[in-house]
Amino acid sequence: MAKAKNIKEVKGKTKSDVVEINLDSLIIPISIIIAGVVIAAAIFITSNKNKDTNTDSANPTVAESDDSGLSAGDATVSLGDAPYLGNKDKTKIAIVEYSDFGCGYCKRHATEVYPELKSKFVDTGEIIYVFKSFPLSDSGISYNAAIAMHCVAKYVDGNKAAEFHSNAFNFTTDEEIKNGAIAVGVDAGKYDSCIADSAIKSLVAAEKAEGGKAGIEGTPGFVVGKIDKDGNITGPVVKGAYPFTTFESAIKELSK
Repeated sequence: MAKAKNIKEVKGKTKSDVVEINLDSLIIPISIIIAGVVIAAAIFITSNKNKDTNTDSANPTVAESDDSGLSAGDATVSLGDAPYLGNKDKTKIAIVEYSDFGCGYCKRHATEVYPELKSKFVDTGEIIYVFKSFPLSDSGISYNAAIAMHCVAKYVDGNKAAEFHSNAFNFTTDEEIKNGAIAVGVDAGKYDSCIADSAIKSLVAAEKAEGGKAGIEGTPGFVVGKIDKDGNITGPVVKGAYPFTTFESAIKELSK
């Protein structure tokens, strides 16, 4: 128990008032307050950890999907003039990837999942793999790389475009982007003219709009579907950096 003395001056005389404070009576209320703060902090941290960690997104809304990562319904997108790997005359199944070159989860997919998809399904002729842009910003290095990807695809084949696509996740300057394009066979002069072309910027915007219409809200996003005679691709949407097995299951289902 602690005691505190309060010395007062009263008409020239000193009076001592002794105030006794029982600290034991304060222990329980203080403990309750501390416990409340700890619990609140734990809830906050847990809720943040439980947020979607598979997608980089400008919109935090996560679309409905089943436990496999596949959307409950189908979406339709177009092959168009997008670069792709594989022989579309020999298969009727496609994976369409929408990505942002500044997206960490897109890079993870490119290094951990895409190579296995390529070796097991593209190289064996079972699917084609289509590359489309979904830049989360309309400026900056990742946006410029998306513009460059279209210019590369304009002048080289699908294999070289795919090589540039994989490398582009590591580019940090416009000079590196240009050198990457030249490395896969694009003429420097043609590259400079192409990236200044407003039509290329319109293509990037159109691909992002198409992805958004299909239900893709962040990156990476995918449509895994069947290709019809007009180049339309219809199938479930994968929203996020899901493992190889997610795509494998979708491909097997479409192959039935």
